[in-house]
Amino acid sequence: MEMEVEGGDGCSKVSKRLSVTNTIQASFGLPDDPDYVFDIAASRDNSVMAVSLSTNAIKLYSPVTGQYLGDFIGHEGTISEISFSDSNSPHLLHSCSIDGTIRAWDARNHQQVSMLRGPSSSEEMFSFNIGGSAGNLVAAGTKAQVLFWDWRSQRQVACLEECHMEDVTQVRFHPNYKDKLVSGSVDGLMCVIDTKGNINDDDQLESYLELGRRSTRGSIWQCT
Repeated sequence: MEMEVEGGDGCSKVSKRLSVTNTIQASFGLPDDPDYVFDIAASRDNSVMAVSLSTNAIKLYSPVTGQYLGDFIGHEGTISEISFSDSNSPHLLHSCSIDGTIRAWDARNHQQVSMLRGPSSSEEMFSFNIGGSAGNLVAAGTKAQVLFWDWRSQRQVACLEECHMEDVTQVRFHPNYKDKLVSGSVDGLMCVIDTKGNINDDDQLESYLELGRRSTRGSIWQCT
């Protein structure tokens, strides 16, 4: 199988031939009523692979052996995104859902350890990311809003309502400039937000790019 990967300069792409080293055979649901896989995330040490399903559950497997390890049950709506995104706690899996919550799960004992909830019971979470200068700022994309929490205190610290006019489907902190958050929306805009200090609509929007088409998923590329 061939695919394009990032070149050495960080900008160009080159073709690379890949081979399958392992396969995992798993049956989700019934043969005449299968469950759908929405997202896949691997832990940083590649010891655990998480799979989110259309049943609002998350199942865990070993990427090496294919062994089923357990599951996470708790979300009451479609799971939008899952990620082992906290470098300080590599065993924690985070997930967000249209049930309006962001949850943290411990892959060692398969238990939920914390939960953040939006200001409204009808708040749908489409994307999340953890970053900021101290690595404890949680950003989430919702209906025309970008929400922020302090993960340590579980307290919501900001809500930006003027960056986007429609669903914010992607939020990502820059890997090198950790205070910079990039958000993408189905309104066709990509915004760069400075999260230093007091986060507000008046001062924190640094720039925006009109993509001219709806954004559902995005990545941050750095050119050197």
